[in-house]
Amino acid sequence: MKYLGGKYRQGKQIAQELKKYGKNHKIKKYIEPFCGALGVAIYMVDDYKVHISDNHKDLIMLWKEVKAGTFKYPKTVSERTYNRFKKSNEPSAMRAFIGFGCSFSGTWFTGYAQKYNENSGRNAVTETIKSIKKKEEFIKKIKSIKCQSYERLKPKNCLIYCDPPYVNTAKYKTKVSGDGEEFDHDKFWNKVREWSKNNIVIVSEFTAPKDFKCIWKSTRNISLNSNKDNKIEKLFILRRM
Repeated sequence: MKYLGGKYRQGKQIAQELKKYGKNHKIKKYIEPFCGALGVAIYMVDDYKVHISDNHKDLIMLWKEVKAGTFKYPKTVSERTYNRFKKSNEPSAMRAFIGFGCSFSGTWFTGYAQKYNENSGRNAVTETIKSIKKKEEFIKKIKSIKCQSYERLKPKNCLIYCDPPYVNTAKYKTKVSGDGEEFDHDKFWNKVREWSKNNIVIVSEFTAPKDFKCIWKSTRNISLNSNKDNKIEKLFILRRM
């Protein structure tokens, strides 16, 4: 499923780096508090007890229904249907499917994707269904799926991977989930420092505070309509004093 900031292309590589740290510290529990489209989590389920969360209600409802095998995939999504769900304030798994999977570049209700696909022969609904179904067997292995803020977590002896909203990048907005609010990056990094006392915490970002070191990097295209806008995706971990 297309998702702004998703790790579809780099998820497997990132998972390999995470596993190195998990193995070195003999950790069996994996937590991902910004799970998004599960680009990394699906590669962790065979080696760890995976617990995922996100504060986007619709998205979590989608993954819960996919895990339970109860989500009913739509055959088509018309522009009228797209706009109806866009105007709705009622969270649902279907709204997540349409809001991300049927939107231009996977950005929450940014524009009806099929309009952009008319002359390409591509179909947003078909592609989204195919993408999610590829993940189904892995999603069913996830131990827990919760809708909650990262701030509520009190982990211990866990491998934690964070893929938060990046500094100076676009973010989706929804009245229901509250994700249009400004993300407090200073508060987030302080929480990572706190968790790092009893856990292994690794963060995806382009930049990080000086007390964090880069352990992996890769070029990533972040533009919505160009192949020229690239940044260096990095993984950071707190420096041990």
